[in-house]
Amino acid sequence: MEKIFTDQNLMLVVNVQNLLSAEGIAGELRNRYAGGASGSLAFTDVWPELWIDERHLAKAKSLLTELSQRPEQAWVCSRCDEESPSSFDFCWQCGEPSPSSGP
Repeated sequence: MEKIFTDQNLMLVVNVQNLLSAEGIAGELRNRYAGGASGSLAFTDVWPELWIDERHLAKAKSLLTELSQRPEQAWVCSRCDEESPSSFDFCWQCGEPSPSSGP
């Protein structure tokens, strides 16, 4: 096993785990609850970590590189013509659902 990703934000580490899992790469989440030891250890030593099997390391690194270089896509609201980030399910201005959120 080798550590492929770490961050202070557990949700971000879990999100990376889910993205890799969708590509068939299983990962092991470590340090999920280690934050309580941060007074005795360096703060980076208790960050959540994602570990994967060495057999999948090259593919996982390639996927993470691709994801980190992908520009954020914005969408334009059909009701008010305001631009919102792709991570928004609703227009920040008027509340209209994004085109990708379905009918």
